[in-house]
Parts: sequence; C-alpha cells; structure tokens
Amino acid sequence: MPSPASPSRQDDASPPNSPFQRQMRQLGLLFAGAGFMAASIAVARRSVLRRQLESFPKFYSGNRVVHKVDSGERSLMAVQALGLATLNVMSFGIMLTGGISWAFDLCNLRELRERTQVALRRPGNFSQEDEKEMEKMMSTILDKLGMQNPEELAKEKEEARKETTTSRD
Repeated sequence: MPSPASPSRQDDASPPNSPFQRQMRQLGLLFAGAGFMAASIAVARRSVLRRQLESFPKFYSGNRVVHKVDSGERSLMAVQALGLATLNVMSFGIMLTGGISWAFDLCNLRELRERTQVALRRPGNFSQEDEKEMEKMMSTILDKLGMQNPEELAKEKEEARKETTTSRD
C-alpha cells in the first residue's frame, strides 16, 4: 500500500502537452472500446449462429422424436449467455468512457476530480423571492394531493405532544 505522501500512479501521469496529444489520448480509449465492442459482437454473433445450427435436426432423423434438453445443458447455455452479455456491456462501457472523456476534454481522473470540485464550490444564484415562491407552489401541490407540509407536520406533532403532557397533569 503506498504511503500517503507518495502520489498514486494515476496522479503521476501528467496531461499531454499539445492539444493533438490530448485528442489522441482521449480518442484512443474511444477507439479501443469500439474495437473491443466489435470483437465482442462478433463473438456473440458466432455463438448464436452455432446454437442455431445445433438446433436443426439431422437429415436422417425421425420427426417423431423430441429432443430433450437436460438441466446441465441449460445451465451451460445460461452461463454462456451471461458471459456474452457481460462482455458486450463491458465493451460498451469502455467505449462510453472514452466518448465521455473526449466530449468533456478529460485525460485522467485528476482532471475530472478538479473540475468536479470547482463545480461543487461554485455559489448558486438563487434569490429569496424565488425560494419563497417555490415553497408556496409546493405547499399548494401538497395540499391538493392531501399531503402535509413537513413544517406543518412537525407543528402538529409538537401540539399533540403538548396536549398529552397537559392531559397527564
């Protein structure tokens, strides 16, 4: 486990110097994902075609015999289908990650982290009048739906608590 003073391997990677290098680094992941997805689709298509060919009856077989599939064969087919689906989803995820990094001009996780922190620390531009108008609108909607405002619900609980304490005395 690396010590807290030493940066991780991802943090050591500095962003590329030229815009062309940045584009190539970002598009590299996108194209790798696209190639991986093409390969996974080819493998899945080949598997489906093989299963379809296996399902056809032999040329000199009787048409009154029903081919029974045992549970072991069904389990194997289910495991193969799960594997192919996982392969396809993972390849799509790699391609999507590459596309997002290219679209948002990100080269590594450090840049993503920095941009996220900047966006989270940005102050909001909300006026008090808009906030009060929103509260009024939400209270009318809650009244129409037969629900209570959380503030009103807290007031009613407090009043009920006071009534129970005064009735005990």
